[in-house]
Amino acid sequence: MNRTNKKKIVAILNLVISISLLTFITIITHTEFILPPFLATAATKYPDPDWRMHRSMPILISYLISAVVAVLFVLFSLYGLIFAVLASFISFIIEVAINIEHPPSILAALLGVLEKVSPLYIIHPVLTGVLIEEGVNYLLTRYVEPKL
Repeated sequence: MNRTNKKKIVAILNLVISISLLTFITIITHTEFILPPFLATAATKYPDPDWRMHRSMPILISYLISAVVAVLFVLFSLYGLIFAVLASFISFIIEVAINIEHPPSILAALLGVLEKVSPLYIIHPVLTGVLIEEGVNYLLTRYVEPKL
């Protein structure tokens, strides 16, 4: 099997396995609303599924920035669609300013404001979701891909 086909298989496996795990966890914890950005992040692994720490850190940081922005908006009682969009803008501006933009992560700000999340949102589902997605991708590229 050629390298390109191996990468495609690993990318598909990453999407299916990580999102299946996240779906199970989000159903149990009633945080289903956060799945759309994680689906987008898992799908962006398709063109370049090699796991590398220098690529995972910006994803992790960008999601955490978006989660913190969402929590701050909610703490200041800034709810609704307009504030959710504004939180997404602010998250993306911060990400661009520090050169770690990951566009799917801004959905975490939007959804967090719409759902009126608590500070726990930063840890779960956001941090756990990113760690699961990046962890599955690492394991697949490290241990499965070489055996294909």
